[in-house]
Formats: sequence, C-alpha cells, structure tokens
Amino acid sequence: MMKIDLKTGIIEINGEIIMPGYTFEDFRNTKFYKGQDGIRIIRINDTAQIGENKFIASFFFRNKVLYMISIICVDVEIPFSEEIKRKNIHDNILKNNGLAPESFFDWGNIKSVYDPKGNVCSINIIYNAGM
Repeated sequence: MMKIDLKTGIIEINGEIIMPGYTFEDFRNTKFYKGQDGIRIIRINDTAQIGENKFIASFFFRNKVLYMISIICVDVEIPFSEEIKRKNIHDNILKNNGLAPESFFDWGNIKSVYDPKGNVCSINIIYNAGM
C-alpha cells in the first residue's frame, strides 16, 4: 500500500514512512535497506499499491538526503518500443487522483515524465532542496 499526504509530502510505502528531509540514514533503518550505498538509484523490491494500481518505486538521494521517489505502474506489460504509452497511463492515474501531469506543493512537486534517453516513463515525487 502506498499513500501520500499532498499537504505535507509524507508518503507511506508498505508501512514505511518517508517525508521531506528523509535521509539515507533513515532509509538504512527500514525493511527496504539491503546494503545499498545511497549513491546509486535504489529500487525497492516490493511493489506498492495505490488504489487498484501496482507500482515499483525507486529512491534517489543527493548528498544523503532524499531528492526523489520515482514510481512506475506495472499493471500492464508494455513493449520497449512502446514505452511512451505508459506516460498516458501515468497521466490518467494522476488525473483520477485529482492531479495534473505536473502539480506543485509547498514541499515539492509530482509529475508524470517520459525520459527519451532511458526510454522510461515514471511518476516522480520530487522534494524541494533543503527540506
């Protein structure tokens, strides 16, 4: 289960609480920690559910502070050559939750993106620097 409080930016992923200012040391004290170094992208092994959709989540740290959580809906298999279609799925998920493809908050923003270099679509939850 994954829940986000849009007012505070506090996220719960499968019972673990993540918030603005969350550090790599905080991450080390969770069930998600499996010896990762906090420098590379950390993909969580568990899937998280939001409503009827299942996601994989990845954590990005900068200077040992959480910068971004990237989630990818894995409800449908999409061929590599058609990955851009996943962005439409993500846009609709955001819309169904009352959000635009990019929404701004005091703590950061949430946006649906397509990265043509990596050929990957994701919903990125980005925390403001210095939070």
